[in-house]
Amino acid sequence: MLTENRSLGLRCGIALASVALALSIASLLSPRADPSHFTLFFAAVMLSSWYGGLGAGLLATVLSALSLDYFFISPSHTLVFDWGALLRLGVFLLVATLTNSLTAARKRAEEELRRAHAELEKRVQERTAELAEANVSLRAEIAERKEAQNELWRLQREMGHVERLAALGRMAATIAHELGTPLNSVLGYTQLLAQESLSDDARRRLTIIEAQVKRMEEIIQHYLSHTRGSPRHTPIHIRQLVEETLVMLNPIFQQHGVNVKTCFSENLPLLLGDDDSLQRVLINVLDNAVNATKAGGLLSISARESRPSEFKVPGIVLEITDTGAGIPRELLPKIFDLFVTTKPSGKGTGLGLVVCQEIVKAHRGVIDIQSEVGRGTSVRIFLPADGKANEATTAEGVR
Repeated sequence: MLTENRSLGLRCGIALASVALALSIASLLSPRADPSHFTLFFAAVMLSSWYGGLGAGLLATVLSALSLDYFFISPSHTLVFDWGALLRLGVFLLVATLTNSLTAARKRAEEELRRAHAELEKRVQERTAELAEANVSLRAEIAERKEAQNELWRLQREMGHVERLAALGRMAATIAHELGTPLNSVLGYTQLLAQESLSDDARRRLTIIEAQVKRMEEIIQHYLSHTRGSPRHTPIHIRQLVEETLVMLNPIFQQHGVNVKTCFSENLPLLLGDDDSLQRVLINVLDNAVNATKAGGLLSISARESRPSEFKVPGIVLEITDTGAGIPRELLPKIFDLFVTTKPSGKGTGLGLVVCQEIVKAHRGVIDIQSEVGRGTSVRIFLPADGKANEATTAEGVR
């Protein structure tokens, strides 16, 4: 607490207490004045000036001089105002003045130090706030750069994807050009054979051959026109499409000794898309499953309506599961890359799943593969439903 902040009564009390304490100690030491008495009263004056200011110091000075003259300087218990008393009073006044000056200087230094400390603390707080703001800006800039970097990586991946698709398109064009002539020749000879006299079984088989050759031409033309084009938009009953595909592939199932089990939920919603493209997806996935499964193995096909917790839009989840050899863990993340295959050399091109993924994406769907070596593979395909077609079907059922 500063001297000016202390009350007048407190400052006077300090002076009185200091002199009384000095007088008490001096009385115990000797009845006659000696240097120790002066020292005690000097200390009382200094203490009063230090803590009580100049007024208290002057009061202590007068009381100390009177105490010395009255109690310790002969004749005792009398007050004599001679040159010695005046000298003592002057010395005490000088001590009080010097002490008060030193005290004031110390107080001013303390006050300046407090102001400097407050100013320094204020500047530190301001600088801290500036650093915090700069830190926030820096973090925001780092986040923006990370976002830009992630976007760049995404674009680079897309570029690589586009390049792979371009390579697939060029390869499809080359294949179409090379296969066009022999396919036309096969189709021509098939039509010539149809004009000859054949048994009913032979004519039926010839019709199947002709239909499949035309189908190959359509597939090639499809991939020549667009690698990832927009599919046709026709209503599709997924159960009917799966059953038709199974009938088509039934000879292959019998040849490999693979058992097939199906499970379809009731009232599956309609899909809107290209049935030929989706059938190519089914054929490709089922063919992979058959090739990976030994004789006596099981191939399960199920279709159900998707749950709201799985996807944001309603649709159908088609799952094809086999009990085959499975896909190695290190190969699973690359399974949708071009020319990646688990089949032996010469038996697989590494294009089937790439084509399947592009067709499913073109239908706004998702394809996912989970596999474990020695236990089999599960392919899950989500295809969004066509809301308008389903509303029309429901309305017709009500009528």
